[in-house]
Amino acid sequence: MTWLRSGIFRRFLLVMGALSLLPVALLGYHLVNLSRVGIQNSVLELQTKLAEKLSQQVDDYFNAANSNISFALSALNGSLPWSDKQKLLESLVETNAAIQKISMLNPQGREIVKICGPSLPCDDKLSAYSGEKGFLKFQKTGQRTVALLPDKNLPALCFYIPLNKSVIARILMSLETLASRISSETVNGTGFAVLVDSRGNPLFYPSGRLSKSDIASFHSWPIVADALQATSVGSSEFSDSAGMKYVGAYAPVASIGGAVIILQPWRDAYASAIRMKQDAMSAVVLVLVFCLLAAFFLARRLTRPLLTLTRAAEAVSAGNFQTTVAVGTKDELQELAETFNTMIEKLRHYSDLQVDRIIAEEGKRNALLFSIDDAILMLDQDGRIQLANRRVFELFGLEADASIEGKSLTDAFPESPLRDAVAAVAQKPRADFFKDLNLSTKNKHSSLRVGAQHVVSPQGQSHLGVIVAIRDITLEKELDKMKEEFLHSITHDLRNPLGSAIGFLDLLLKGTAGVLSPAQANMVSSVKRSSSRLMSMVNNILDIAKMEAGKIRLQLKPISLAGIASRSIATLESLALNKRIRVELAAAEEYTAEVDGDLLERVFTNLLGNAIKYTPEGGNIVISIKDDGTIFTCCVSDSGEGIPQEYLGRIFAKFEQVTGQRKGGTGLGLTISKFFVEAHRGKIWVESEVGKGARFYFTIPKGLALDAEGNVVIQASQAESVS
Repeated sequence: MTWLRSGIFRRFLLVMGALSLLPVALLGYHLVNLSRVGIQNSVLELQTKLAEKLSQQVDDYFNAANSNISFALSALNGSLPWSDKQKLLESLVETNAAIQKISMLNPQGREIVKICGPSLPCDDKLSAYSGEKGFLKFQKTGQRTVALLPDKNLPALCFYIPLNKSVIARILMSLETLASRISSETVNGTGFAVLVDSRGNPLFYPSGRLSKSDIASFHSWPIVADALQATSVGSSEFSDSAGMKYVGAYAPVASIGGAVIILQPWRDAYASAIRMKQDAMSAVVLVLVFCLLAAFFLARRLTRPLLTLTRAAEAVSAGNFQTTVAVGTKDELQELAETFNTMIEKLRHYSDLQVDRIIAEEGKRNALLFSIDDAILMLDQDGRIQLANRRVFELFGLEADASIEGKSLTDAFPESPLRDAVAAVAQKPRADFFKDLNLSTKNKHSSLRVGAQHVVSPQGQSHLGVIVAIRDITLEKELDKMKEEFLHSITHDLRNPLGSAIGFLDLLLKGTAGVLSPAQANMVSSVKRSSSRLMSMVNNILDIAKMEAGKIRLQLKPISLAGIASRSIATLESLALNKRIRVELAAAEEYTAEVDGDLLERVFTNLLGNAIKYTPEGGNIVISIKDDGTIFTCCVSDSGEGIPQEYLGRIFAKFEQVTGQRKGGTGLGLTISKFFVEAHRGKIWVESEVGKGARFYFTIPKGLALDAEGNVVIQASQAESVS
């Protein structure tokens, strides 16, 4: 059943199903839509005509009643005696079952005379109608008024007709015949008619077709609002307040300002269309099942040979070149299988030729890795070991035949600082990131440097993994240590005699041992300057030693940065004047900060001294200080020779000087300046181009303070601003 999981099988089955289903579905949809539209039009047309017919009947009913009443009242305006008029009214009530009562009212609305029909019990008591809405409306207009009287059983129609200035006729007319006629109208057994007044309230409707909640909210139904606003017949589909869908039609009734509305549940109205849609869907499903079965068997016939080829290709990829494919479909698939067999035969031959070459290349690679003193470890993208030389096994204390290929660092090596260092550099493989480890014991000194680089494809387009190199730097560390111990010893041995010599030179210059001639004074001054320069070099070397030992502590207090720069300028003013160099301080204010004034003065002095040293005669030097929000930015710029690009990244290293620009000094001034600036939690850098001078920048954060341990920290508010 492997062919069931084949992508080709599923796609072929899907395409065949779609090709068979789409035409049938489109045709069925088109036919169902045409039938639905036709049935919908027929239903709406039938309901519209019925609504129009009932509307006309309601208008005819009221017009006929109006004509009879008008005829009778016209006789009352004649010259007949009152007894004859009363007989005429009694005859009108007896012959017209719809008229329930005729009353003659005075202008105040009280009955003068009343005549009751057989359907309405009547006593001798005269009533007053001054509070009826219809009478109140009549009083406002003084004209003939028709009003509907609401009744819990059946509404009635009331006419108010002026006979003369002192008599008003009130005629009460029953609507039972009209209600019966409207209630009896049906549409296909489920549709019914409703007569609504001018406010949308239902007057007549079949019993049991509207619930109490329907009656209460009937005026808010969408079709009712459309019917009351319409001037002609119309129809629509809508949902009532409970969400039930209806199909309806309406026609306005001008005589009462209301409308006749025909309602039928949506499912009942379109029952035939729904059945047709269901039949069409059944037909589509049958066609789809048939087509899918046909596509199923055809797809299986096509995919079986392809799956056979796939399994053979997998075997070949695993190195099995003895595989062959047998397909007897006598079509293009059989030709493909024969071509595949030919390809396998050629691959088998090629594989036999390459085995010896691969063995030879493997031997060369192993010999190369074995002879390298550095430990080489190659990891793939997932951090699993792919290659390791013998030195790796020695450093981690593993047996030479230990199996570590394919394992992670955690699984392959025991926990140790070396393993942690390898894992750290493997996470950030780059040339400038490495880890130095001191693994020395009482009997043996040992230092290792661990670094990593990306392994890239020959085209350099993708990373294949990480190569980790572990180099023994024990000898280098020992040489550095010997060099530093030698320098420290020399500087201490030089400082004491130099201090004594400078002291005696001062005594000579002051004339303590006798007055010196001008020539002698010049020679002694020259010796003192050389001794002072030598003492400065010795002090620089000692400062480097203190820095590396962590023995320099800052003494912070509020000091003017501009004042510190001014003192540095004053200290080196004579050197600048000798070369006719103009030194300028550009500071808008004092810029007070919490700093160690002595250390910052040495920074300014070192940078200014270098600028004077490398600026030609007649040049310019500018020391600028500015406020950059959370930091102060200081700059010493000159118009000297400039620094080549390749030295910008290492100019702050110990003993580093630009080749071809050596003009004395130890090469430690910038190193010390960098340390002092960073001790203030600041940064220092240089920008320069050859022939365009150099600009040394450093920053001092605001809000510096010392914590309980004497370390420099940035206060919380400033730290948030800096971050």
